[in-house]
Amino acid sequence: MKTLKILRLLLASYLGLMAATLTLFLIGVAAYQFMGVEFQPVIIWFKVITLGIVGYYLSNYKKKEFYYYRNLGLSRRFIWVCTFTFDLSLFVALLILIKS
Repeated sequence: MKTLKILRLLLASYLGLMAATLTLFLIGVAAYQFMGVEFQPVIIWFKVITLGIVGYYLSNYKKKEFYYYRNLGLSRRFIWVCTFTFDLSLFVALLILIKS
């Protein structure tokens, strides 16, 4: 039961980031289609760097929202690591599917 609660909280935090990550995903896919497979590492690094910038901005902008997650037992670091890992994994998986 606790795992389901953590997943719901992580999903709620990811939804706040979803507009930015969806925009970055579309830019990455367009660049991938335009530049080709040989630029895949550059596109992935672009995604990582821009996720870092978005994460920095959102952590300052939504500073008070993290108190909610903290009171429910989730640290800020845990939320960011899970969110960015999920987003980057999804991005790479979708790039591989597009390549096929």
